[in-house]
Amino acid sequence: MASDGTDRRGERRAAAVGAAGVALIAAAAASDFVIGSFWAKHAMLTSLVASLTIVVISVAVLNELIERRDRRRWSLLAQSALFGLVQSARLVWTTTVEVLRLTEVHSGASESLLEGAQVALDRQRVSVATRELLADPERRQLLQRMLERLSGHASEVISNWATVLVGAAPYAAVLERHVELQGRLEWLSSVLAHREPAPDRGAVSRRMTLTSIATEQADQFDEDWIHDMVVSITTLATRLDYDSRELAFSLVSVDWWSERTHALAET
Repeated sequence: MASDGTDRRGERRAAAVGAAGVALIAAAAASDFVIGSFWAKHAMLTSLVASLTIVVISVAVLNELIERRDRRRWSLLAQSALFGLVQSARLVWTTTVEVLRLTEVHSGASESLLEGAQVALDRQRVSVATRELLADPERRQLLQRMLERLSGHASEVISNWATVLVGAAPYAAVLERHVELQGRLEWLSSVLAHREPAPDRGAVSRRMTLTSIATEQADQFDEDWIHDMVVSITTLATRLDYDSRELAFSLVSVDWWSERTHALAET
């Protein structure tokens, strides 16, 4: 089920573990020529070192085999989790470029998304558009409301899928980047809500702002910080969209889905 890309990465890790084991054994053998008399005089220590070497190599190989088995066993579930994170990141950058009045992504088709992503990754254009937005009080209010909704959605997605991804190193790494994105959304939203509270905010929203750690630190952040956060959120969300999608399809390919659909339709 997993694609060749995932298998190749597993094979490279296994090869690295094997190479490290061979190097360790070679180092132990070479030491016999250099300090052979030492090992001969300390039989107990020699036995302990030899046993420890075997244990280290065995554990490393066993861990790699277990991790590879788990990646294959849970590949469909992991792919679903990654697709959820992709959708969340995509919602962030497509909404942000529209609020910044840079472009509109009219379709979820690949070509339309790529065109929008190119705009979102143009830091100079995003920077200029952010400065223009921040100079307009009404648009700042719109940005604040948008960030609050996006932060809440991202937090919900992460909560739903964190337990699936956090136990496996390749997935935990990408999850960590999505957590960073959600954290940036929450911090910027809280800082803006504290400094420029919207008149139509509800009691729950006001209470959440009051108890936020970001609000506690809000007074040290200036306009440049707000600008940099908007630019970094846009860039990070766009890259996470494509990086996470690539990882998802390395687990289960589009071809597998097509072949599986055909097989099920024939039974």
